[in-house]
Amino acid sequence: MTLRALVPARRELVAALASAVLFGIAFPPFRLLVPVFLCLVPAAVVAARLGDEGASWRAAARFGAWFGAVGYGINLYWIAVALAIYTDLAFLGYIGALLVLTPMVALAMVIIVAARRATRLPMALLLPVVWVALELALNYLGPLAFPWLPLGLALARHPLVIQFADLSGVRGVSFWIAAINGLVADAWLGRASARAVAARLAAVAALVAAAAGYGAWRMRTTVMRPAAAVAVVQPNIPQIEKWQRDNRGKIVGILARLSRQAVAADDPQLLVWPEAALPGFLVDQPDWADTVRAIASASRTPMIFGVLDVRFLPGNDYRYFNAAMFADAAGRIGVQRTYHKTYLVPIVERVPFLDPRWFRKWNYFGGYAHGGPPHPFVLPFGKVGVLICYESIFPERSRTDRLEGVSVLLNITNDAWFGRSLAPYQHEAHLAFRAIENRVGIVRDANTGISAWIDPLGRFHGETGLFVPATRTYDVQTTDVLTLYDHLGDWVGALGMLATVGLVAVALRRRTAS
Repeated sequence: MTLRALVPARRELVAALASAVLFGIAFPPFRLLVPVFLCLVPAAVVAARLGDEGASWRAAARFGAWFGAVGYGINLYWIAVALAIYTDLAFLGYIGALLVLTPMVALAMVIIVAARRATRLPMALLLPVVWVALELALNYLGPLAFPWLPLGLALARHPLVIQFADLSGVRGVSFWIAAINGLVADAWLGRASARAVAARLAAVAALVAAAAGYGAWRMRTTVMRPAAAVAVVQPNIPQIEKWQRDNRGKIVGILARLSRQAVAADDPQLLVWPEAALPGFLVDQPDWADTVRAIASASRTPMIFGVLDVRFLPGNDYRYFNAAMFADAAGRIGVQRTYHKTYLVPIVERVPFLDPRWFRKWNYFGGYAHGGPPHPFVLPFGKVGVLICYESIFPERSRTDRLEGVSVLLNITNDAWFGRSLAPYQHEAHLAFRAIENRVGIVRDANTGISAWIDPLGRFHGETGLFVPATRTYDVQTTDVLTLYDHLGDWVGALGMLATVGLVAVALRRRTAS
């Protein structure tokens, strides 16, 4: 294969790069409204033309691959930054992520082009249907699942227009955004007719007005109730120091000091420590358990804290877990079942398809075990569900807790390994959707920030800075509502996938017939 075969025609390359750059600046920490509504337009225009011209699937795949590789490459560079803490081969991890994501985008573009050629349907329909199917596939790739950048995430800081996520989940917001992109693309393709352009732009205005109108109504009528005063501790332990044995005493001392300050100042109903706050196994460090017991019992404040847990198996074998443990107001640990993280970060926590025992010598890299079904902790003020780290990016994980009667969600996380990249902002932003989808209050406790609480309307409160020690006590509010999304789950994504399968079938039938 020659180099020329990998590079699209100039018109296609320019469009792919234009879409990729707009896609790259659409997401947090950027709070720009325009890029996300235009980022798919150049790609959609080219895809429509390729379909209308009967271009080959290779041309469509080549074009889509460039869009995917550059667009995700801009947004996910932080993977190389994060993995550099563990290995000198960190850049290969970044490339590996792109080698998973790029073919997925290329396949989506092949389907759009083939469906356009077979049906001549407008991009306002083809684009959102196939795009949400792509997002759903990224959510269910097993050990490679990585739904980090759904289109809807770009609007996480604009709560007015995303309130309908309580009906559709984040996938519905992605469908809405992609439909607007498709309408703009159709307007450009039909620009020879002023009436056609006006009709499509009127449809854009109607979609925006509908979302904003529903959002204004929901923000005015959603009734929230007090849930609990929740104190979080942000110890600010750099990742390079976190797993060094000599730092263990120092880390526990920082946690204890900040915790005592928090409970003395605000008398919270729950004290929270972040993911893996205690850097090791509690069974190996009885003094850590003594510290937790002392803090909880002296203040009469129950605690939920991140730690590593181990389960010993026959044959001198064992498994270890990223875990959240509970200590009651009397300081008793283990009176409620420890939660083990269900969704593990690919490569960092679990190397896909390989035996985790091979990685034990790398000190908590690549060898974690998957936890079982999630279960909430029961406190006097209600049930509390825990999302450890990037479990917050999987919508169905929070929905499961809500259906179990959870009134407050906790996201405990360690984002220290992201550094000062885009990742901490992108990671936090997902919680706006989890809050709206389930109309639930969420508290986020991050080792190095950003900690915050997110109300059931997806608004962020009391955010801490990055890389500073801090404590916050949040007067968390929640609702007693079970939303349409809670009842039906990701119905928009499922319908998008079914429709995409139908489009593929039609395209294959037309191709066979011709």
